[in-house]
Formats: sequence, structure tokens, C-alpha cells
Amino acid sequence: MLNMWAILMVILLVVVTIGISMYTRNFNSSTANFYLAGRKIGFMTNSTAICGDYFSAASFLGVAGAVYASGVDGMWYAIGFGAAFVPVVLFLASPLRKFGEYTIPDFLFARFGKSHKARVIGVVMVQLICIFYLAPQMVGAGTTWDVLVGVGFLGMTPYQTGVVATVVVMMFYVALGGMKGTTLNQMIQFWVLFTAMFLVFALVLINGVGNYASQNQPLTNASTVTVAKLMEGEEGKRVYDKAKATMSPEAFATEVDAVVQKGDPNATVHVVVPQVNKLHPDRTMVMQEPGHRYDWLNQFSMVLALVLGTMGLPHIMNRYYTNPSGKVARLTTLWVLAFVAFFYIMSSVVGLGGRRFLPELAGADPTTAALTVDGVLLKSDQILPVLGKLLFGEFGLGYVAAGAFAAMFSTVGGLLIASAASWGHDIYENYVNPNAPEWKKVMVGKIAVVAMSLFSLLVGLGIPAIGLDTAYPSLIAMMVTWAFAVSGGAFVPMLLSSIWWKKTTRKGAIAGMIVGGGGSIFFILMNILKETGVFAAGSFGATLGSLAFPSIFIVPLSFLTIYLVSITDKNQMPVYVNNIWARIHGSDELSERIRKQMKEADQRSA
Repeated sequence: MLNMWAILMVILLVVVTIGISMYTRNFNSSTANFYLAGRKIGFMTNSTAICGDYFSAASFLGVAGAVYASGVDGMWYAIGFGAAFVPVVLFLASPLRKFGEYTIPDFLFARFGKSHKARVIGVVMVQLICIFYLAPQMVGAGTTWDVLVGVGFLGMTPYQTGVVATVVVMMFYVALGGMKGTTLNQMIQFWVLFTAMFLVFALVLINGVGNYASQNQPLTNASTVTVAKLMEGEEGKRVYDKAKATMSPEAFATEVDAVVQKGDPNATVHVVVPQVNKLHPDRTMVMQEPGHRYDWLNQFSMVLALVLGTMGLPHIMNRYYTNPSGKVARLTTLWVLAFVAFFYIMSSVVGLGGRRFLPELAGADPTTAALTVDGVLLKSDQILPVLGKLLFGEFGLGYVAAGAFAAMFSTVGGLLIASAASWGHDIYENYVNPNAPEWKKVMVGKIAVVAMSLFSLLVGLGIPAIGLDTAYPSLIAMMVTWAFAVSGGAFVPMLLSSIWWKKTTRKGAIAGMIVGGGGSIFFILMNILKETGVFAAGSFGATLGSLAFPSIFIVPLSFLTIYLVSITDKNQMPVYVNNIWARIHGSDELSERIRKQMKEADQRSA
């Protein structure tokens, strides 16, 4: 049965989004306007737009889902995401804006003596990060549609329908509205998702989640396995035996025994089993103790990836170029920190609330009951919309659904703009057709938006096909952490070294990006192959794949690479390095004057 509140709210959100894009379409007469909104975005508008950009499906759906599925382990996501803007405000926001370029690849080109190789490698890294970050937004779109509507159209599943609908809307409004329209939309979308989260947060608190959170509750999760897998191993240690000891007799008879009796080893069953304590194998896994998903090394590495990764996200860093000055960029980030801190506190409380209320309330609602096994959600990322419905009825589900789509629209919009800026500005304007008129440059940017949208569609549809949705219990949060790990490895050591160490050279920066970005992607792929069963347990590949978050090794290795290559490459610093340094660290007025002087000198020499 369709939720009419949800349908109406999402339609209203789409209409407003497209209306704003239509209103701002005439503002995109130049690339500076299309990619950077004319560098005239104030701190309050930009802070809410950055939060809209940052609070993706992973934040809105994934963090609450991770806390629901993993307890304290899931809270690491909230801590990492929440702390991430502290190093941004301390080390990057103001210097990047003062330097005054369009994109991170632009920064690389200008910082390292007009290095074309550095810019092209930067473009490659931007596209890889955008792909890694777009993937979980597509999963969020399909998951939300599944809960919101529950039916597919044109022969597609509900998941596929949600992915396609989101991509079509985003492709239209970003290409039409550019950065100006995207900024205004992100500001509105932020308030929709923020108030939706607050609604569920307030309802959970009113109903007393604190009592549950203070208890030492065992951690159990639902999963889907084949009958053959269910019966593997010695009696007493089989999944069958664990499920029988954990589930209620009624649920076990319906979900498990009824299927087993049919004798088909390939048939699938839904089970609820206790979770393994990876830090303390001799103890029962409980909500209030870490160790569900990660050992100590992966836990530390995950938080490091989240805290550092934000500094390298192209769609976040590009937003600082839209501020009018470095001072405004710093003020913007301080407001972002306040919004971020409160948002992730709410997300954590909602995740705990799911454990408290779902077993009691799910059985009374047939739609919700179909998503659960013995009172436990099969897909933890659905906890926020499910709680919205259970605690506030159809309106609650509708408002949360609108918030979820607002989160996805906002983040996907920022990613598409960032990706288009790299293709349109960094590649087309500088290498393919430098003398193109402004209208043609803007048109290429819009074409890049469409192309990246279609590619993200393929990524979103392909994720269930390779089994990622069953390999990871909190898939959306996990996939975003991968994006953070890639951005943290590829860009953060390079940006910090380039901004704060004058002796960083072009070769050092390039080597650091390749080692950091390439190394992160390698270990992530190894982990995917391990979790999806490609590598046998105990094999060399499985050992490499045991490191889910490689930042703890890759980031220091990237810094070391930059240092070693740079000190052996002393003659490769840019000729105007002192001017560049003054441009990065001087006052806003001095930085802008030097930038204009260097641009005029380039034009005269050309």
C-alpha cells in the first residue's frame, strides 16, 4: 500500500527543487557562475549547503543503521563524521579559498608551476572519489523507495525504481541550475532532512530510549542464508542451532523449520543469530561494547579515515571556493561544526531507539513486519523510516522519506557538480578547447553532469548483483567510509603538505596521490573480495582483505612518499613559490592581488 503522505512530500520536494533550478538557470552564463555561483555565497547559506552536501544517505540512513546493527561500533561513524570538520577549519578552509581556484586539480596545477600532469592525476582521483561516494547514495535511493512505495514500475524492482527516479531528478536539476541552484536546493534540503531527523529523535527520547541504552543488551542481527549454509558444521555450532537458541519458537518454526522441511538446499531462510565479538571472542557480544564488526586496528583506522577523508572530498572542498573570502570560509566551517555535532548525536540516539521499540511495535504493522525477522530488521539502513512510521504513523514515514530523498538529492547534486567541474573545467577548458566561448564551456559542464549521472545509475543497479548488500550489514555507511578512505589517502597528505610545507614538489605531490589513492583502492577491493567469498578463509588474499579501512597505513605512507620524493627533487619547486606561499597564507586582499598579477603575467606570456 502506498504511503500518500510520503508520495506527496517527495513530490513537493522535487517540484521545489526543479522550480529553484528553473529560477537560477539564467545565472549560469559563465563557468564561474555555473561551477562556483560567482563566489558570492555567504557563510550561513554555505554552511547549511555544506551540511546538505555532507549529510548524505550514509549520514541520514547509514549512521542510525550502523548504531542499530552494531551498537557502540556503529557510533564510531558518528564520531568520525562529526569530528571531521575540525581539521578542515584548522588547516584547509581559509588557505584553499585564498588561493582562489575552481577545483582541487586547479590548485595542483597552480601550486606546482603549471603542472599538467599533476592536474590530470588530480582529475582521475576526483572521479574515483565521486564514484565511490555516489554508490552509497544510489543504495540509499533504492532502499528508501523500497520502504516508501514497495513496488516497482516498468518491470523494475522497487530498489531499481528508486535508483532510476533519483538519478533522473538529479540529472535534470543539477544540469539546469548549476552551483547557484544546487546551493539553494542544498540549503532547503538540509532543513528538511535535519527536521526529519529531529522528529524521530524527539519521539525516541519521549518514549524512553535511555532505559534501554543503559542496559547490557545482547547484540543479535538478522541475515539471509541458504539451507545448505544453515546446516553446515557440527551440531551445536551450526547456524541452525544458534538461530533456534536465539529466535522465538514461533518465528523459528515459520522462518526456518518450514523451509528446511522442504528439503531444498538452495532455498533461503531468514535467521536471527548472536553476533561474534571480534575483540573478545570469549564474551557474548553486547550493544554497549565495541567488537561487533572491527578489531582494534580497523576501529582506529576507520575513525582516522572519516576524520581525514572529509578534507579530501571534492564536493565539500569545492564549496569553499564559493565563499567571498578566506575569513568567511572559516566562519562557514564553525557553523558547520555546530550543525554536524547535533545531527550525529541525534542519529546515534535513533539507532539505539530502533533496538528499544522495533521488537515491541513491528508486529502490529504488517508492512514493517515484512521487513523484519523476529522483531529485527533484515536491512538495518531502514531503521529511520521504519521508526518514523511506528512512532508517528504515515505522516512520520512520509516526512522521513522526504528527508532521505533530500539527503540523497543534496549530496548527489554536489558530487555531480564536482565531477562536472573536473571534466568541463579541468579537462575541456584547459586541454580540449581553451578558446571555447563561455556558452560552450557551460554546455560541456552540463553534458558532464548527464554522463556522470548515467554512470552512477549503472553503479547503483550493479551493487546488488555482486552481493554487497548481503556481505555488509551496514552497507551504506561502509561504502561511504571507503570513499573517505580514498579521498583521505589521495588528497589529504598532498593538500596538507602543499599548503603547510613549502618544499613539497610536483613529483612528491603526484607520488603521494598515486600511493595514497591507489593503495586505498587496492585494500578496499581486497576486502570486498574477502567479504563476498571470492577468497577462501586463511588464504593470502583473505589476509590482505582483513583490513577493511587501510587509512592507518596508507595515509602515513603517502606522507612519507611525499617527503622522500620531495627532498630528493629539490630543483623542481615552482619558480614563483614565494608568491604562491603569500597567496596561500597572506591576507585575503594580498592573496587576491597576487592571484590577479600572476594571471595577468600568464596572459601576457601567452
